[in-house]
Amino acid sequence: MEENHYFALLITDPEELFSMLRENQFSVVLIDCASLSYYGVRIISKIKVVCAHSRIIVFCNKLHLCDSHHRTIIKEIMAIGVYACIIAPYEAWEVLSLVAYESHREK
Repeated sequence: MEENHYFALLITDPEELFSMLRENQFSVVLIDCASLSYYGVRIISKIKVVCAHSRIIVFCNKLHLCDSHHRTIIKEIMAIGVYACIIAPYEAWEVLSLVAYESHREK
């Protein structure tokens, strides 16, 4: 993504994430659905409180579509206001189009 002038920060600790979001308002937050399973759906609400104007994009595993628990998680996060869910396997252009669209909207 760097070749498209987008720089990613990889953060695995929620408190570190919240601290980073408080210090810097990011337009897009990318999160893996495994994080939702591990930390719970409330992590999305916390991100939205700390960084109210960010758009949250969740990466989901295609296998989870057959799992009613994960389908419920996806339904809950969409109700909370996640910008998009991308189902794997996904191509780089799919992610870039969502990020680029959001970046152009802000200008």
